[in-house]
Amino acid sequence: MQKYFLPITIYLFTASCGISCAQDIHATPPVLSSQTSSVSSEFEGLYKVGNTSCTVSPIKMAFEVKWTKGNGVMIFFFDKKTSDGKVIFVSEQLVKGRDKFVFEDDRYNVGVFIRADGKVFAVEKSRDQ
Repeated sequence: MQKYFLPITIYLFTASCGISCAQDIHATPPVLSSQTSSVSSEFEGLYKVGNTSCTVSPIKMAFEVKWTKGNGVMIFFFDKKTSDGKVIFVSEQLVKGRDKFVFEDDRYNVGVFIRADGKVFAVEKSRDQ
């Protein structure tokens, strides 16, 4: 009987700790995308950039940008939100540096595109989606 005393004691102690810890865990309901749509928009869709345009599509942890004038795609990543609320997305490293989308806020409607060579273009989300 004594050989079972220690394993039973350990089991009961472990079970009671698990039960008391589980009582401290509060489940929160998941946040649905429909609940957050009024808070921020998505970096997605058709954008006018200077005298051309591009289509942005989210892919895994990045954004695929297809330019109307040009071949292939570019991959952009979220970089940061500045202290004044601007949201910045940067491209993969290019020969001359990185291209950047800098939006005025997290609605992603208006901003600028800064090419790796320093040239700046106005950006506006197209209403024709």
